[in-house]
Amino acid sequence: MATATTSRLLRGMKTNDLISWNTVIGGLAMHDRGADALNLFIQMKNAGQKPDGITFIGILCACTRMGLVEDGLAYFQSMVHDNSFVPQIEHYGCMVAPLARAGRLEQAMDFVRKMPVEFDGVIWAGLLGACRIHKNVELAEVALQRLIELEPKNPANYVMLSNIYGDAGRWEDVAWLKVAMRDTGFRKLLGCSLIEVNDAVVEFYSLHERHSQREEIYGVLRGLVMTLRLFGYVPDSRT
Repeated sequence: MATATTSRLLRGMKTNDLISWNTVIGGLAMHDRGADALNLFIQMKNAGQKPDGITFIGILCACTRMGLVEDGLAYFQSMVHDNSFVPQIEHYGCMVAPLARAGRLEQAMDFVRKMPVEFDGVIWAGLLGACRIHKNVELAEVALQRLIELEPKNPANYVMLSNIYGDAGRWEDVAWLKVAMRDTGFRKLLGCSLIEVNDAVVEFYSLHERHSQREEIYGVLRGLVMTLRLFGYVPDSRT
């Protein structure tokens, strides 16, 4: 339905220039209509409109949000070899994230090494998180080292690597990392959630005990945990 709507929208325009195509493709990709974005990309090429780097950001984003790692790689290669575009940091970022989540960490690191510009902390933090999921301690240490250089005041990065060490049973490294984190002089911020209640935004902090409705809130949470456990849920207490 979305493809039909966007097709009518494009047909209704006096001129379907590159900006029009890119706007619609990017909008579809960002709103989880990746299949529609890819279909529109085919229509765009059939209409004789050549894509540019922005077009491929939308296409790679669509593949990333749909978990289409192989398709994303194919589009990336097409961008470079068939269209002679030089990838920018946005294009590399669209490839590193899905590769890392899929457990293809070495391949993700290969993209990092080929980058002509230094990745920002968001990409390295994503790699660090993927390293925990896939239990890759060596690459996690590399990611933390880069994050220390980019975000020296962010203690959350130390906590993530500490959790990775704990998962691997490397308790001496956990202890060392806690000392290193303490030496930075920064402390991990408490987890915080914000919800809207009766037209007002209410903040909830982890382990917060001063809220006026504390007993009712924790009572509801205990009920939810009990219900989840009835269905086989087992909480991960290592974090």
